[in-house]
Amino acid sequence: MKSVCILGGTGLIGYAATKAFLDTEDYRVTTFSLPPVPEDGVLDARAKHHFGDINEMSDAEIVKFLKGYDIFIFAGGVNAHYIPKKPAKAFFFQANVEPVQHLAQLARQAGVSRFILCTSFYNYFHALWPDMQLTELHPYIYASVEQEMRLLAENGNGLETIALRLPYVVGLVPGRVSAWKTYAKRLQRREFPLYVDHHNKATGGSCYMTAKQVGQALVGAASEDVVPKSYTLGWRNISNEAFLMQAKCALQSDIKIKTLTFREFQVVARKEAHEIELAGREAGFEPVAYTELLTRALYVNPIEALDVLDYHADNVEKAIQEVFTTL
Repeated sequence: MKSVCILGGTGLIGYAATKAFLDTEDYRVTTFSLPPVPEDGVLDARAKHHFGDINEMSDAEIVKFLKGYDIFIFAGGVNAHYIPKKPAKAFFFQANVEPVQHLAQLARQAGVSRFILCTSFYNYFHALWPDMQLTELHPYIYASVEQEMRLLAENGNGLETIALRLPYVVGLVPGRVSAWKTYAKRLQRREFPLYVDHHNKATGGSCYMTAKQVGQALVGAASEDVVPKSYTLGWRNISNEAFLMQAKCALQSDIKIKTLTFREFQVVARKEAHEIELAGREAGFEPVAYTELLTRALYVNPIEALDVLDYHADNVEKAIQEVFTTL
């Protein structure tokens, strides 16, 4: 029986991964998460759970902690929509890139054989659309791409490294408020308009999958048969209009979703950028440039990932409804 350590075990992905690994009955699972400790009955009793900030531990303490584990999963870091104090590029690099590279090096010292990173599908679009200069314009995407590149560069000398590029993930963690709550509040305030083109047709969309599917994919990535590299995951491509309508229905809201032309969309974004600037902060997604992404179809065809990682069909629309019904 192999052993796996999941960093970020109380988060949406970590929680789903813990269950997925335990359900195989082939793995011993340990999680390491930031406080606070959840209420009784929330954590899976079949796993061991540790709480603290791994970034505050010494190298010797981390190596000692990781000894005996076969697989390490990084499902932590700061998400894309956090707005830190300037400069954001340095913030996201320190929060998301440096820990991954450093932990990979320490994992090798500890004898861990495989390091799996949960990163962003924006890395895929960075490679697909180089003309958009996503890493130059968006501090979060810059850090996400660097995170993946630096982890894969650590492959070798006893450690295999894999990066899973995840789309938007939907699901629930018992006892925790969904990260989609902010989205729901903004929708209620009509702050999520639809962009319409000159034919008055709504455009843009994204790819989604359930947390359960991500957990299954992580189990797949732990297999020795899976080649160390990057894999772009996904399941259901949904237009922005369809997603907003599903969220609105689940919220039982009677608000009308307003539409904006691209020029109007950018005016709103410039106002947001100015307010962030006045606050001395900088967004992970630069607001004006982000409008270009919001009006594109951020769709994925995850044929290779489905074939190699063997995650299963799931009802994304039902998961969206369940999430927004709780908000």
